[in-house]
Amino acid sequence: MIGAGKVGTTMGKYFVTHGEEVSGFYSRTVNSAKEAAKFCNTKYFSELDSLIEVSDTLFITVTDGAIKEVWDCIAAKDVKGKSVCHFSGSLSSDIFSNAEQAGVSVCSLHPIYAFSNKFTAYQNLTEAIFTVEGDEQAVADIYRMFEKLPNRLVLIHTEAKTRYHAAVSMASNHVIGLLSMAVKMLEEAGIESTAAYEMLTPLVKNNVEAALKYGCEQALTGPIERNDLGTVRHHLEVLSEEQKAVYDAIGTELVRISEKKHTERNYRQMKELLRKESE
Repeated sequence: MIGAGKVGTTMGKYFVTHGEEVSGFYSRTVNSAKEAAKFCNTKYFSELDSLIEVSDTLFITVTDGAIKEVWDCIAAKDVKGKSVCHFSGSLSSDIFSNAEQAGVSVCSLHPIYAFSNKFTAYQNLTEAIFTVEGDEQAVADIYRMFEKLPNRLVLIHTEAKTRYHAAVSMASNHVIGLLSMAVKMLEEAGIESTAAYEMLTPLVKNNVEAALKYGCEQALTGPIERNDLGTVRHHLEVLSEEQKAVYDAIGTELVRISEKKHTERNYRQMKELLRKESE
């Protein structure tokens, strides 16, 4: 493991817990490598060359901005026959330039999971799905490694990596932003923050659970799905420009879902209303 932060420490502990052999940790900060190694009951290395020598697979678990720098350092060493893998969600294995000349097989592995605490995150990682893309050999090595793990692996195309990451970011981070805006609007309506969250909890939980279980079409309810022009018009009248822009953008997607769910309904006026307000 090259990097001893949240991802490196979590994955190292997770691998060890499920019977994988982790040769050790290397980090620019020796104390971080020592801490991670102790937590994972393995070794730390003060020299990168020493870690490379005893490892068949090198996992780069540094920040996205540092991956290329670490790779350039690795590629200049004797790494022929090894596999190299990073954990970035937004970057693909294409970042490993000249991999063929270095004699290594490369891939990227990404858990659809939020690493909150490097000493506890591994405990709930069993439910996470991982995506992998890259060279055939490196991907095969990852699949063999995951035979000991309970997680599902999904193979994705290298050229689709950025679109994939944008999608999972929207499903995670953007949902938080939307929820934050809803809480702010409730506060503007005179409801305290604590009460706002309490009010939204069962609504949000039930909607998300229904969408994930039955699909978005079946879970969708509300004025846009009902084709209730009057209610949507009233909503738009009281929103700020920022709120209206978000409402319009997501509303357009809701119309698309509604049209699939109710093929007999005509949503033309709803589309025109949203389009007019967004102009």
